[in-house]
Amino acid sequence: MVAKACDKKFQGTNVQECLSSASFSLGVPVEKLKYSILEEKNGFFKKHAVISIDEIEGLDDEEDALEDDTFKKEEINGTIEIQKGKITIKNPKQIGKPASISANDNITVTVNGEKISHSTPVYEDSKIVVDFKEDEAKRQMNLRTSADKMEVYISITYKPTTIYKLKDAALRNSLTVELEVKEEIMPPKFSESEINNELTNHNITYGILKMSIIKCAKANEVSELLIAAGKKPIHEIDDRLEIKFNEVEAEIDEKYENTEVIDYKAIGAVKGVEKGQVLAILIPGKNGEDGIDITGKILKVKNSKKISLSAGEGCQVTDKVTVVATIEGRPSVKGSSFFVYQTHEINGDVELKTGNIKFVGDIVISGSVLEGMKVESGNCILIRNNVAEAEITANRDVVIKGNVIHSNVAAGKEDVLILEYLSDLNSMKNDLTKIIYSMRQLKETNLLARNTNDGELIKILLETKFKKLPQTAIRVAQRILQQENPEDGLVILIKNKILNLSPLNIKSYEELSEAVTIIDYKISILEINLTLPVNVVLDYCQDSIIKSSGNIIFSGKGQYVSQVEASDSVIFQKDKSVARGGVIKAGKEIKCKIVGGIGGVATKLIVGNNGHIWAEIAYPNTRFIIGTREYILDSPSKSVHAFIDESRELVVHKFQL
Repeated sequence: MVAKACDKKFQGTNVQECLSSASFSLGVPVEKLKYSILEEKNGFFKKHAVISIDEIEGLDDEEDALEDDTFKKEEINGTIEIQKGKITIKNPKQIGKPASISANDNITVTVNGEKISHSTPVYEDSKIVVDFKEDEAKRQMNLRTSADKMEVYISITYKPTTIYKLKDAALRNSLTVELEVKEEIMPPKFSESEINNELTNHNITYGILKMSIIKCAKANEVSELLIAAGKKPIHEIDDRLEIKFNEVEAEIDEKYENTEVIDYKAIGAVKGVEKGQVLAILIPGKNGEDGIDITGKILKVKNSKKISLSAGEGCQVTDKVTVVATIEGRPSVKGSSFFVYQTHEINGDVELKTGNIKFVGDIVISGSVLEGMKVESGNCILIRNNVAEAEITANRDVVIKGNVIHSNVAAGKEDVLILEYLSDLNSMKNDLTKIIYSMRQLKETNLLARNTNDGELIKILLETKFKKLPQTAIRVAQRILQQENPEDGLVILIKNKILNLSPLNIKSYEELSEAVTIIDYKISILEINLTLPVNVVLDYCQDSIIKSSGNIIFSGKGQYVSQVEASDSVIFQKDKSVARGGVIKAGKEIKCKIVGGIGGVATKLIVGNNGHIWAEIAYPNTRFIIGTREYILDSPSKSVHAFIDESRELVVHKFQL
């Protein structure tokens, strides 16, 4: 048993690892090694130790021989190591194995000018080049704008430049080249100026938050930080009326729907109010404030709708916002105008003894209105029996429980006249517009003879294609003159450019545009002055004229050879209600049960361009007219529905009876 001197060095992360490496390399147990510590580092990030084996104790002859073989073997193989970024290679001796080198995927190693892809032998004279990429620094700024352009959010990220170096490797026969981080260099942070420029590039000019920009310029990372905020608009609040009486009881529901069943008996039987009772209170609104989005665009808001309270008969406005009744009676409201109507009751018939009845409030007649009599109300009329050869007019609703024979009935008296006037104005405007369009087309296509002036051609159009225009113009002029305004601009234009030979005075067809402009203005004023639609409710009429600015409802047998005209709808309620003969005209819809008769009596059903006509049963010689289109029924039919379809064609759906 002898001790053998040895002078070999081993390295590792600590002394124990060095001893284990020496034991394995020398084939000797650790406890038989005597060593010296040459270097030992125990840093936080890096640990390293180097020892020297001084001698090996307790070896017998066999062990000594084995030790000699081991040393010989170690000295025969080639070695490779990396220290401080330098690769050192020693060639093998005699039959020893040469050192070899390989690399990870992110490293390129060339040996003698050839790129290696697997473990490759190397020698002292091998030219080894190691290439690896450095991660470039990146910085990114993203802006996200909300859909309504009222908010902008910013996100900023930074990625450093990473510099690598070769990782040291202890002496060995085979080595894989690895990298370790040498240094990380952060890119410069976005400056306040750069952030402002990015906002400008995205057209963000309003509501920029300066403190957010300062924060972004200092932070290492920013995620979804609000950097600009627009000024949201404050929407207007309209004036509103708080009505203190039950107006549903006082009015027929103007929002009539086909499926509703309305109790028209409520008309004329409305709960009244006492003197001094508050009818309504005006709740003032508030104008809105314009907003501004992040691009500086002004977001306009509408001014609040103002309500101007007015007090009619039987009430007054106090403290500018309160309407109070000054008499006992039935309350009513038209828009923002309030009234309290007294009721004038006739206990019996209206005849020669009573005389004609004219009253500003409601009129309730328990009997009939007889031949030659007139009843006129500033509000509603209720007649419990019949009307025969008489005239009934009211500014509001008319309800007749009995029959109407050879009489005139009008509800919404003033509105009926206004609606007739509006109809003429719209007709006149449409014809003039068509004439202007026709003349423009003729001019653009050079179809006019050289010696034909505009006035001559317009006169020809009036005499051939637009024959009704002069007649309509005369009615319009008469209506204006009734208002004692002979200097009205439209009257002058009608006289000098439309009637008789006056079209010859026209030098350019564009002169007619002035008339269209005046008509448009008149239409807008008239539509503002229209009050709420009113209704006529009756059981049966014959050989009469019934007009309403709202609906006409037949609650009983229906009508016979009468002229029935409603601005909204004509409704026949009872299953066997008849519309036989005459003309029924409505602005929106006509709903009939039985139309015409087996004998083929002529019956006209007329609605506007967008209107609908329904009939449960209809007989031949019934005319369905929608706008300017007409269909004549030639066989008994049921479930009839007439309307204008999307292609602007008149469609009549029906089944054979």
